[in-house]
Formats: sequence, structure tokens, C-alpha cells
Amino acid sequence: MSEPVAVSPTQESSLLMAPHNPSREFMSWVYQLNGRLDVGALAQAIDDVVEAHEVLRTVFVPGGSGSSGGSRSSGGAAPRGHAPGLEDVATAEQVVTPFRPGVLWIVDLEDRPKVLALADAVRAVEADYRDLSPWAEPRLTATLYRVAPKTHVLSIFVAEALVDGESGTLVAAELSRAYAKHAGRVPPDELAVPGLASYVDFVRDHPVPDAVQQRAVSHWESFRELPVAAGDWPMAPGPRATTRFFNVPADEWGLLVATTPGMAAVPFVVVLSWLELALSEVVGAERFVGTSAVSNRSRPETKDMIGNFVGPVRLPAEVHAGERLEDVSPRVMVALRQAIAASAVPVPLAEARLQAPAPFVPPAPTVAFFMFGEREGPNLAGVRQRRFRVNTGLDVLRVNCTPDDRGGRNFFFISTSAPPDLLDRLVHAFRRHLAPTG
Repeated sequence: MSEPVAVSPTQESSLLMAPHNPSREFMSWVYQLNGRLDVGALAQAIDDVVEAHEVLRTVFVPGGSGSSGGSRSSGGAAPRGHAPGLEDVATAEQVVTPFRPGVLWIVDLEDRPKVLALADAVRAVEADYRDLSPWAEPRLTATLYRVAPKTHVLSIFVAEALVDGESGTLVAAELSRAYAKHAGRVPPDELAVPGLASYVDFVRDHPVPDAVQQRAVSHWESFRELPVAAGDWPMAPGPRATTRFFNVPADEWGLLVATTPGMAAVPFVVVLSWLELALSEVVGAERFVGTSAVSNRSRPETKDMIGNFVGPVRLPAEVHAGERLEDVSPRVMVALRQAIAASAVPVPLAEARLQAPAPFVPPAPTVAFFMFGEREGPNLAGVRQRRFRVNTGLDVLRVNCTPDDRGGRNFFFISTSAPPDLLDRLVHAFRRHLAPTG
């Protein structure tokens, strides 16, 4: 077991937000696998990846007290019901636990009809997801449900305080490559290659200076007085989520990307600007707050490192009647640059420090927008995959943009506050902005 290392500011923020976030602050890959799966090769591949990267075996110790290790169920860090406060998080430490083979757990459901077994597997995954806590078990865990001889459900969870989205792509690529090796298959083309540098050592050797943290806290203090006029969007979350999905084909997405250099922008800025325009059009939202995430990998040694370099940030949004994309996107770009500059202390942690010693209060519901530039999840050569998305149903409005296998983009609109007709109108307006000639 390694010596304890203090957590980074982005990790602190993730730990604080975990009880209040629909994702539980976990990265999740849940797939139905159809075809001949080499279960032994998958188990060995997962062991290979977890053994190679110490951050995937790391646990958090609240308040810097206690030791880590223990079983899969306890995580060895904190009891499952433990809800650390601001003081616990501010003094928390991370400890690398020893590698133990057999990371993949296998649950046999083949004693029942396939339809029932598949439903039981999904329910079990959802139950596990609702109970996730980075304090109880942040390490990478994996469960394989045997549904039928050629049908399995695979779930992989790892805390985002350990692994961010870009690192998740590296984990998925390495897992795909390891599975192909052990199964005697040809690995998928163009897989990313992660570095073997220690993230825990990097955090210890590169602390954020106090002056930088104070500047970041001062930046977030400005949001306290930010006027918000969210229009007619209902902000109180309801008991269940409404979800809408659509796909933007590769040729249409290519046209969008081709327009961004001339706008001195990036696809993230353009898509977020269209989302703001759609919200303004549908519910009359003139000023509101969006949340997203930014990644700081400015140091060359972090480019291919598996770890957490992402923190949640707030982006002020302002849209006036009659404005067009070229009016809105420059403001989005400025807000994004300011957020990145102040991301040393992400907003949840900054708010907690601003009101210390009062207990942490999560930010008010806002629009959450996430855009992923790489393929999510492992690609197990020769096995067809269908992804399940699990969610705890707390989103006021969340928009996810994820790549598909053909070069296009999938859009998911999720809301527990908007009635279905309102969400339908928003999606229609957004889609019209995204493809005005479609």
C-alpha cells in the first residue's frame, strides 16, 4: 500500500458533488454484449489494465484518517453510508491499494428465460448505480452478467475523482487492446495509448499554489450576484426523467466542424451556443447559468495520463431577442476561456470555501452540457455492443453529445423538470438550429 497523498482541488470538488450529482460522480460503461464473448480473455484484460494503472486501485480516506484496502464491498475507505463534510474533503487523502487479481465479478443468470435474465441484469446494474459512492468504492469495478450463451451484460464503474472523460477513453482503448490480445483477435484500429506515468505522484509533485486557488475563488464569487432570468422553464425536478434522442449524421457533423475555424470557435462553443438560442426561443430564457466541465492538461506529461484533470465549471449565458449564432458564440467563447482560467478551484469547491465553515450546499439547478470527442467505452473485437445509460433521475436539463461509430454525433436531452411537450419543443428548436437546411 502506498503512502497517503493529499487529493487535488478537482478531486475535492468531485467528492463534494458526488451525493448531489445524477452521475454519482462516476464514469459508467454498461453494455449488452451479443456474440461469442471470451469471458476468460475479458477477465484477464481487466486485470491487466487495473494492475498497470495505480489510479484505478486508489481509494479516498476522509479527513486523512484510517487506512485503505479491504474488500470490493467496503472499499476499505469509508462506510457506504458515510457522507463526509467540507472538513473531511479538505483534508482527504488518496491511497493506492495493492493489486489483487480477479477484478471481474461474474453473475450467472442463465437459469431463467433470456428476456427475464436481461431485465434482471439491468435492474441489478441500476441498483448498484444508485448506491455508488466514491468514498465507499472509487476503484474500477466490473461485473459480467451471464444472460445466455451469446448474451452478456457488462458494467464497469470508476469514480470520476480518479478518472475523467479523456482518461476514460484511454482506459477503454487499453482494455480493448488487452482483450484482443488475450482472445487472439486483431485489435481495433486507431486506439489511444495511455502513458504509465503515476497520477498520484503527479498530484503530489504539482500542488496548486495558494495564490492561484484564491484567484479562482474570487472569480467564482462573482456568480453570487449573477442575475438569472430562466424564462418559463420549470426548475423543480420531478420523480422521473423524460429523455429525447436524435442522431446527426457524419456528413452533417462534418459541415458543422468545417464552419468553426472561420468563427474562431470550436464545435463545443457552436453547439452550446445553439442550445442557448433554442432555450431562449422556447422558454424565453434571457440569462441563465450552464454547467459543464473543462480539462486542464496544459503540462505535456499529462497528455496521455490516466487520472482526473477535469472540474465542473459554470458558464453564464445571455441571449437577446433576434440574436443569431454569430452574436451568441463570442460570448460563449469568452465565458469558456474565463472558466478554464479559473478551473484550479472548480465552482462547487469554491462555493464551499466561500461559505465555510457552513456545510456544503450544492449549486442551484442549472443546464448541464457535456460533449465527448472520442468513442466511449471499450470495443471488444468481434462482439456487438448495445449501450445502456443509467441515471438517477435528478437532471433539470442535461444535454450529452457523444460520437457514434460512423463519425456522426448522438444527442441526448434528459430532464426531470420539463413536461414532454416542452422538451419536444426544445429539441425541435435545437435540431432546427443545428441543421437549418435539414
